[in-house]
Amino acid sequence: MNEYELLVATERAVGSTSLYETHQTLIAMRAEVKQKEVTAQAQKQRLDQLKLENQQLERDYKRFNQRWKLLHRVDVMKKKIAWMHVREKQLKAKQLKEELVKADKAVAQANEEAKGDETPARRRRDDADAAKRTANDLQNAIKRKEEEARLAADKLEKDGNAVTELRERLDGLAAASQKQKAEVKQLQDKLTKVEATVESLPPVPDHSAKIQVLQQEMNNIRDQLAHLEAEKGQLADAAHNARIEHGRLAGELRQCDSLKYQRMQALVQAQRAHGLDSATDWVNRQRAADAFKGEVVGPIGLEIKVKVPDCAPYLEQAAWWQLQNFAVTHQEDANMLLAEFKRQNIRSSAVAYTGDIHAPIASNSAPYRAYGVACSLDEVYDAHPLVKHCLANLCSLDKVLVMEQHNMQAIRALMEQHHIGQVFTPQLKVSYIPSAHGGREDASIATSGLFPSRVLTGAVGADIDQRKQQLQARLAQVEASIQQLDGQVAAAQQREAPLHARLDELSGHRSQLAKETSLASTKRANLNRAYKAGQTHLAKLEARADPLAQAPGLERQIARALVAHHATLTKQIEAALKQWQLLQQHAVAELVWRELDMQAVAMQRALDSRRAAVRLLDKAARAAKQRYQLAEDEFKRAKQVAETEHPLDKATKDRFANMPNDIETLEEEVETLKQQAAELVVNDPHVVENYQLRQTEIEGLEQQVAELQDQLGAAQQEMDRLKENWLPELQRIVGLINTSFSSNFSQIGCAGEVLLGQHEDYDKFSIQIKVKFREEEELQLLTAQRQSGGERSVSTILYLIALQGVTVTPFRVVDEINQGMDPVNERKVFTQLVEASCKEGTPQCFLLTPKLLPDLPFTEDITVLHIFNGGFIAPEVAGQYSRETLFGSKHMEALQSVGMAI
Repeated sequence: MNEYELLVATERAVGSTSLYETHQTLIAMRAEVKQKEVTAQAQKQRLDQLKLENQQLERDYKRFNQRWKLLHRVDVMKKKIAWMHVREKQLKAKQLKEELVKADKAVAQANEEAKGDETPARRRRDDADAAKRTANDLQNAIKRKEEEARLAADKLEKDGNAVTELRERLDGLAAASQKQKAEVKQLQDKLTKVEATVESLPPVPDHSAKIQVLQQEMNNIRDQLAHLEAEKGQLADAAHNARIEHGRLAGELRQCDSLKYQRMQALVQAQRAHGLDSATDWVNRQRAADAFKGEVVGPIGLEIKVKVPDCAPYLEQAAWWQLQNFAVTHQEDANMLLAEFKRQNIRSSAVAYTGDIHAPIASNSAPYRAYGVACSLDEVYDAHPLVKHCLANLCSLDKVLVMEQHNMQAIRALMEQHHIGQVFTPQLKVSYIPSAHGGREDASIATSGLFPSRVLTGAVGADIDQRKQQLQARLAQVEASIQQLDGQVAAAQQREAPLHARLDELSGHRSQLAKETSLASTKRANLNRAYKAGQTHLAKLEARADPLAQAPGLERQIARALVAHHATLTKQIEAALKQWQLLQQHAVAELVWRELDMQAVAMQRALDSRRAAVRLLDKAARAAKQRYQLAEDEFKRAKQVAETEHPLDKATKDRFANMPNDIETLEEEVETLKQQAAELVVNDPHVVENYQLRQTEIEGLEQQVAELQDQLGAAQQEMDRLKENWLPELQRIVGLINTSFSSNFSQIGCAGEVLLGQHEDYDKFSIQIKVKFREEEELQLLTAQRQSGGERSVSTILYLIALQGVTVTPFRVVDEINQGMDPVNERKVFTQLVEASCKEGTPQCFLLTPKLLPDLPFTEDITVLHIFNGGFIAPEVAGQYSRETLFGSKHMEALQSVGMAI
């Protein structure tokens, strides 16, 4: 327990809670006052800073206000110009509306005049139409009679032709009968000749045995050719495979000589990117199959061409983790590559850049030349535009600079002033590490060593030379194998030639034999078919009736046709007479219609002329209405725009009265005011906003500072009031404790005092105990470093005894306080404890201890309680702890002499 905790414990031990509670209240109020004082001081500093900043902005603020007033007057003038334009449009719309009213009146008058001419013209047109219908009806009747006459003439012609045809048929029956008989005789003669030809044909030759022998020999030759063809195919396949392997080996050999292949092997070895070559082959195949949606380039390390060889280590170290990756322009392509790499268990990745790959990259190291910068890393290499953009985004190569010499002071200035993240020098790589909290003052600069280039230099290792030797040896073996296989194929082709010649000879002989048999069979079959067809046709001719049997029927048909021809001729004559009558009537009706139609056309033309005049007037009225509507809409739009963009209030209208009423004059004055405002240059466009914000903050801070001062004053008054009640009482109690403590120490031949340590912070108030155990010493503060354990125990118990007279608690407990004391001090202290505890009005005191010195003084007010001293203790246990064993005989006599029992 330190001196501050001792004061708190003493306050609580005195019994009354007001002393302790008042002290805690003062501590809390003092802490709050200190916090408010810190806050007030910070606000005062901020207030002074803001006032100083606003004083510096005062000139710009006034110039800005002057400029604002000029521009405000310009805005008011623009409003007046806008409203004057609205007034002009309103007057124009009113004038066009008057023109529209006049045009509507003229149209109405012309319409009334046109309506008076419509009725006579319509009546005359109706009469002409009626006359036309009559003429048309007569014309239709004439056409019908013409059609009847035409039909009668056609029928006369048809009937005449029918009679002529019947007579011709009747005349040709005898000739037909003679012709039919001649055909029967001719066909019978032809059948006799065919039958004689068939009987004279030789038998069909049988060459089947010869053909079978030829076919067997041909099959044997074909089997031999098939065997040779199979042998040739196997040899050709083997030669083809050998040539494929030859091409693959030659390509791999060329790859060993190429920089890209060397770089691929270096990249695989340096980054342990096993499977990267197979991943590259897969990407090339997919690109050839047009399977990608965008561009796919990579690996990135193979696409880089270093222009400055000395910068290759810098570039390789800055972009190390991107060299084995692929660059794409479409996210779906990236997902496809990642899935394939995962399937093949390849460590490569795909980075996507979805912007414009042909957009220029803003890399310019010229501003940093003053610091010794030679270039940026983006300027030391060439690559596909997609690769350039990906590395700029992922590695910020356009922000990584290269210096020709190592100058740490220049590098630090460059990083702090221009926020450069990395700089490479011939000796080191320097990195700027920002603070985790975002402040540049906490940032640090780290350096690291450089590694030699392992990929971008394209160095070829010994394993590549060994691989080339292996490939060349294998290539020679494959070329020898190809020559041997080609020789075997040529030998097989030579054995095939005589077999093909013999097969062609046998095939021709077999075809000749088959042709002879086929010709003989075909000729006999054709003659048999012709004989059977002739017999069928002869049977039909013999079954046909004699044509002379049709003569009586034809004579009856001729008689009926002549009667019908006479009736049709009579009908035609009647139709011609009726047609002549109708023609006379139609001529009269057409003359009447022509006359009425001419009169109706003349009246309609006059009406059309009047209507055309009405239409012209109506068109002019519509045009006037359209002009008025456009002017009215333009006026409304202008008014709406003016009300929206240039709203008017009473103050603005009053300002209008002091301005010119001519638009041109107003516009000239607007330009003059703009020129004056442009001459008032303000460096900071936000000066008013910043000034007003600071002014508002100043007013708020002044109010807050005043409130804090009031709160501090009130809190100080309250602390003074509490201190006036608390401190005197505390001093009084400490004085009583000091008196008792000093007296107790003097009784044991030592010196001691208790002081109240005061401080402006109430949590620093303390009880200071000073003691002196040796004559030659001065009073020393009681501490664990100065006094021994026994001395501290004596001091503590004497302080507790001193509290006995001031505490109001009902009892006190002292635990093993005598442990560690020497016997002399323990006896003296015990005596003082007994005296202090037995005084009238003091609280009950309990002393817990494992042992006591013999022959200590006891009074009637002391009760000794000991364990294993109850009425329920077993006899065999109680016997081991008798009174004589616990206390000496003298101790027992002393207790009995004062009438005490244990």
